[in-house]
Amino acid sequence: MAEEGNKLTLRRLEAPIHKFIKVALPTDLERLQKHHNNVLKYQHSQQWDRLHQEQINASRTVQQLRANVREMEKLCARVRADDAAALEVLVQPIRDRALAAVQDFLLLHSRPVSQPPSPPAAAPTSSCAASRDDAGEEEPAPVGHSQLQLPEIPADQSAAESWDNLEEDLKELSGLVTEFSLLVHVSTNIHVRRFTPADETNVTEVFL
Repeated sequence: MAEEGNKLTLRRLEAPIHKFIKVALPTDLERLQKHHNNVLKYQHSQQWDRLHQEQINASRTVQQLRANVREMEKLCARVRADDAAALEVLVQPIRDRALAAVQDFLLLHSRPVSQPPSPPAAAPTSSCAASRDDAGEEEPAPVGHSQLQLPEIPADQSAAESWDNLEEDLKELSGLVTEFSLLVHVSTNIHVRRFTPADETNVTEVFL
């Protein structure tokens, strides 16, 4: 009870929370998307030195994202349980966007480069091919298809090490965002299951 008494209403904290979900995090995610596009470009053209530098810069952006997510998490932890459901609605879009951006980046190296693409005339066997057919779009290559065409980074290039570091940073960011999601979800459930007057009536009836 004492801990809950130290918390504030969402209305009191909404302005600073909005600075994260409307300004800070979207700015970081836009920067991360630019890094993603450049990584694709430099790896496809085998510009290993430029790829190495781009991946270092991407890691810095990911670290900035992690710092902002942690600060937002601290801020959201100060919100009273009564407003947990409203808080969930407020932060869900940017949280989902962050997770999608991280997963998209990680997919760059999620499949072996040596695997050949499926023949166009064959029945779709992968989820990517199925999604393309369902959408009725044939010209744009699926993401997975593009991944398979990326040349592998030579092990003796600095870009190989910087990718390993970036991949680790991305996974840590994904875990942090997921933990934040669970914290908000748990807070919402706790609020839903709070002791109500009806519960008190039921307890009284048991002892009568």
